[in-house]
Amino acid sequence: MSTAPKQPSAEAAEIMKAFVNGAARKQLGLQSIDLAAGLTIAKNHLQRGAQVEAMRTYVALVLCEPANVEFQVGLANCCVQVGEPHLAIQAASAVIALAPADPRGYFLSGRACLEAGHLAEAEEDLRDAVEFGKKSRDAAIVEEAAQLLQKISATKS
Repeated sequence: MSTAPKQPSAEAAEIMKAFVNGAARKQLGLQSIDLAAGLTIAKNHLQRGAQVEAMRTYVALVLCEPANVEFQVGLANCCVQVGEPHLAIQAASAVIALAPADPRGYFLSGRACLEAGHLAEAEEDLRDAVEFGKKSRDAAIVEEAAQLLQKISATKS
């Protein structure tokens, strides 16, 4: 007996659309510009080693504005650094969906997949990071992704 996946109701679809469009942020009376300070705070927390505070801040930012690529990049990067590769993969997937030509999503997904032990997926994402990094002239991502690809290649040998 095969059952097709249920489609969300119209009401559920509207709620999801509102959420993605920043309903939480709007409900709090915030504007996108107000959240920019939060991004700086989260980065500063991470740089000084306050990983829990950084994670909380990035999660709050993503909840307020889930379609913001910079917030998703920050969350993915933070998750990789705190050893939460599966959450990092989810945030990196959001980056890829929101900005498919941005090499950061592929790079962060590749790093997270590598950390999670998913070598084939890591290799695929890191190859995409190199490709899109070259197109966008992001030498740092190209170099780091290439180094991780060499690491994967060495583990296969």
